[in-house]
Amino acid sequence: MSEQAEMVRRGRKATMARRTRRLGLVLALAAGSVVLIPGHAAALPTGFAKIGMVCTPGSVAGTTHTFNLVANTGYEDTPDGNSIFMWSYANHDAPDNDHFQTPGPVLCVTEGETVVVNLTNTLPEPASIVFPGQTGVTAAGGSAGLLTAEAAASGGTVSYSFTAGHPGTYLYQSGSDQAKQVEMGLYGALVVRPNTTTCPPVAGTNCAYGGSTRYNSSGEYLLLLAEIDPVLHHAVEIGSGTYDLNARRPRYFTVNGREFPDTLQDNGTALQPNQPYGSLVRLQPNTAANTQPTLIRMINAGLLNHPFHPHGNHTTEIAQDGRVVPRTEHFGETIGSGQTLDYLIRWDDVDQWNPTSNPLPVAQPNYRNLTFKDGDTFYSGSPYLGYKGTLPTGTVSQNVCGEWYFPWHSHALNEFANFDEGFGGMATLLRVDPPGGCFGAPSATAIVGGNLKSGSATALAADDASYYQVNPKTTTTTASVNAAVTTLHVASAAGFPASGNYYIRIANEIMQVTGGQGTTTWTVVRGQLGPPGAAPHGNGATVTALANDWYATFSGLPAGSANLKVTYKGKNCESTTGTACAALTANVPQQTVRVCDWTVAGVAGCSTGTSAGWVTLPAPPTQPQGVGSADVSSTWTLPSPASAYIGTGAHKGEVRILVHTQRWTAPSPAAFSTWGNLMKIVYDAP
Repeated sequence: MSEQAEMVRRGRKATMARRTRRLGLVLALAAGSVVLIPGHAAALPTGFAKIGMVCTPGSVAGTTHTFNLVANTGYEDTPDGNSIFMWSYANHDAPDNDHFQTPGPVLCVTEGETVVVNLTNTLPEPASIVFPGQTGVTAAGGSAGLLTAEAAASGGTVSYSFTAGHPGTYLYQSGSDQAKQVEMGLYGALVVRPNTTTCPPVAGTNCAYGGSTRYNSSGEYLLLLAEIDPVLHHAVEIGSGTYDLNARRPRYFTVNGREFPDTLQDNGTALQPNQPYGSLVRLQPNTAANTQPTLIRMINAGLLNHPFHPHGNHTTEIAQDGRVVPRTEHFGETIGSGQTLDYLIRWDDVDQWNPTSNPLPVAQPNYRNLTFKDGDTFYSGSPYLGYKGTLPTGTVSQNVCGEWYFPWHSHALNEFANFDEGFGGMATLLRVDPPGGCFGAPSATAIVGGNLKSGSATALAADDASYYQVNPKTTTTTASVNAAVTTLHVASAAGFPASGNYYIRIANEIMQVTGGQGTTTWTVVRGQLGPPGAAPHGNGATVTALANDWYATFSGLPAGSANLKVTYKGKNCESTTGTACAALTANVPQQTVRVCDWTVAGVAGCSTGTSAGWVTLPAPPTQPQGVGSADVSSTWTLPSPASAYIGTGAHKGEVRILVHTQRWTAPSPAAFSTWGNLMKIVYDAP
């Protein structure tokens, strides 16, 4: 069987499989339950980003970038339960293997590359591709059409080639019977990125065009707009011959092939395997350390003009139709049919409202005075960025960490609907996360080696004068000890390490515990870490640990969170009594911060200070660190994968951070107390 014939067979088989899966879902719903039938995750490359623009890789050989596409048929799902017959371009290469998607793959190339797009057509009529904004496009194979060479119906092929001569955002679409085929879905985005000459490399940034259009490299979004008349699509599906563009009445208005609220789902959601691209725009407030804006690439593939605008902020237009224009600020802009626009957007938290240091000048409404439609809300219960407040019992919150949400939608309200029912259609949301990402403070603490001197988990929630203070663990001898004895009997081993060698102090003598850990009979090595040497000690003498261990628990982290970072700020004091921190500047304790890896041994792996599940946070900064009586603040990035550190089951959403502090270095280390000032975790929520 030829490759062309095999493409046709696969396309028809895939369509039948999709129809069969739909029938299974309908029957499951009729039975009162939903069965999610596994299938192709989505037409996306391995390791794709869950949010933001995703490029189809194609293949690169030297300066030639090649994409293999197939024009085929499939179905689009809508939020109101409808299913619409569509045509589109799909990626022929593995792992997609012609899997239907709408819109077509996002083709990303670099300025100066030779771009080759090979098209195989499985549709029942000739099809083609044109590339508005590209010059010198040539075609090989196929037959002559009105605008370009066409691939014949049911297996024809054609190859297009051009040089990507200018950076920008472009549309590619069918050049055959455009009134029908573009309406049916034969379109996609072409992005030409500047080369290193046009955009000299700067870490953490990219350019949309030249160096004056730099943006945060992790903040690039595509919003591809279109409309659908389901009646016209149905006419094509059943082959009735009644396709009449003059009678066109769009009922669905899409962003990246989805309608609101489906636009908010991640890229590659299994709920919409044929519509792989989400359009939630997500950013953080710009700070001195993060000054680059976010890039929004907009394309209108539809026949109508769309007034599209964000709430709560302005955008800066930098280009139209792949060409830089003088910068202008916009609260809304009508994007014309076939047009592309590029915008930069920043979020500058000018007021920086804070419930403690900079509260709102007016009282916020009590949650009892608010109405939540259908018991569902994106409101966190607090008007402050990064904070969560009280919501009525039974209200479901879609807000993860006190972020803010703003509508970004068509201002033609008939387009802000799904088949005339609002709100839906051509809309997405702008999500503003707290600075640095979602953040959390400890919800609880536990001391697994030591005693509480003062404070609670709330003391770790802010960088202030309130500290969480831990003293070393103490016990007493239950028998006298002469200078030659190497067995030590103690009243209790609770709070001391149950494994591993460690040091203790009795009066002025330092001993190392080498056996019997976890029991009340210890084997010790006498006279360690400098003078004085072994000495007699009476029954009831105080035994003091030279280390302490405690951990803080964070709760409520959603599964799928990524880029976890931990900040800990604290000090160590010479005193173990009183309310003042006695200066400790010599022979300072060594401190190591660790995270619980739940995959090692579950809860048991992080139950004591020496359990196997604790993983030392990697450099930078290097650990252990010497920490005296001046606060030291450090931030670590947790090693991947983040899922290993977020609990499941009974400990769902839980992260544990351990602080181990020891003073085992010579000469004659003394007892100390550890004072924790601030501990927080920041993360990118899904």
